[in-house]
Amino acid sequence: MLPNTNAGHFRGLHSEYHVAIYERHQPEKTILYQTVARAWPKISLEYAVEGETIPRHVEAEFDRYQRCGILDYGFVRLYCKACDAERLVGFSCKGRSFCPSCGARRRDQTAERLVGDVWPVANARQWVLSFPHQVRYWLSRDTALFTDVMSAVTGVIANFYENYTLSCEERAKVYAPSAGAVSFVQLFGSSLVLNPHLHMIFLDGVYGRGSDGLRFYPHPSFTTEGMFDVLYAIHDRLSAVFRRRGYVRDDGEAGEPEHTEDISMPFRPRAPKAYRRKGRLLDHPNYQHSDPDQMSMEGWCNIRYKWLSLHAGVAIKGEDRDGLKRLFRYAARSSVAVSQLSYVTPEDPDRSDVELKLKRSWRDGTESLVFSQRAFVEKLACLVPPPWFNLTRYYGVFASAHVWREFIVPMGRRKKRLCPAHDEPPGGTPPPPTKPSTGRAPAEYWIPWPELLRRTIGVDPEICVCGAKMIVDDAITEPEKITETLARLGIESTGPPKAMRSTGELDYIYDC
Repeated sequence: MLPNTNAGHFRGLHSEYHVAIYERHQPEKTILYQTVARAWPKISLEYAVEGETIPRHVEAEFDRYQRCGILDYGFVRLYCKACDAERLVGFSCKGRSFCPSCGARRRDQTAERLVGDVWPVANARQWVLSFPHQVRYWLSRDTALFTDVMSAVTGVIANFYENYTLSCEERAKVYAPSAGAVSFVQLFGSSLVLNPHLHMIFLDGVYGRGSDGLRFYPHPSFTTEGMFDVLYAIHDRLSAVFRRRGYVRDDGEAGEPEHTEDISMPFRPRAPKAYRRKGRLLDHPNYQHSDPDQMSMEGWCNIRYKWLSLHAGVAIKGEDRDGLKRLFRYAARSSVAVSQLSYVTPEDPDRSDVELKLKRSWRDGTESLVFSQRAFVEKLACLVPPPWFNLTRYYGVFASAHVWREFIVPMGRRKKRLCPAHDEPPGGTPPPPTKPSTGRAPAEYWIPWPELLRRTIGVDPEICVCGAKMIVDDAITEPEKITETLARLGIESTGPPKAMRSTGELDYIYDC
């Protein structure tokens, strides 16, 4: 869990240096936690009384979040031998949806992993695809359909790079040019509406094998006009996918296939649009939707067609590792930022509405949205991803089974193999490496929690205020020991101590 920090100046054991003081994360004091704690039990009870079923993974997500970082459910105790100081760190919920702490941990872990161990020194470009409202409804219900849609979209963009990156002269000398991408699924929009869309980080070029071995060929010139054929092809490919799965009939009208009768929405809110707009509302906004049947340019590398929106205006050089890390952090972020939430009437938080400040103002001047606490929590419930649905996926040369992967990815601490030159005649397939691929990606290097904090925000939670190194003394989960430790350290409890439900809920921190 990522902490709050205050800068401090301390004298260490052997030298004088500046450190940041680690402060324990206190989710119970945030607006998000308080709102969920008030509204979710009432929602769950009302649904049960009326005989409506809430999916188990949605119930589990809220149940775990209400225990995330709360010391009453147990904690890890750190001890300093130099000054006898103690520090308590709560356990995390490992949520995948709206938990800010666990979302930040997963976001930073993913960005560090991709930049350090996966992405080579090669240019990157982000492709963002948004879908029409009817398609969003289908994707939210059917995860198998979502997988087919992702494969179709990435296949079209990969074909664009493989067909238009190399010149005719280069294409005659380079065999089997291959694209690669890391794709992220985001289920939320800026207003917390259920909006499944794709953030695809593609190599802005291809890898090819020629007489000088395997190397990267950057795309020569990227233009908005060059994206027209890509969006046309995406529309045709998706139409075929929906038609094959029965969502679109032969006459082009939308339908419902028989196999979706037993598939329900993950969570159906009572008031799907229960919010009010705040801001400098424009009486006559100077924006109108263009004809959906015509390809339209909304801006630089931003086009629309048939209510599909494709944006590819963000490009990063391969040498800019910090820029790549920021891009991956943005694509892997969670749905809610606590800093953008506030009470409309702070003096009465139990009855106050919740205001969500938008990152960017809408075209009609809306700057923030106001929800009732119940409607806000129902919005969060709609954004919980289905179980066993991967939100990060690898394609092309980054796929685990690709024979060139171990020649391309940095491999972190492992030494990358060199790919020999390809001497086969034109039209031949590239030979596999001397060691055949196992079809599995290399094991992901797990970054311990203290090391991740040191990398991202420059805080070392294992350093005491006296400058000495703290040690992990114990992981306390018994109610009696929890009560005793909190009373001895003078830490206020939020209620009676509760036992952990399983050891699987222990935090990532120290592999307890």
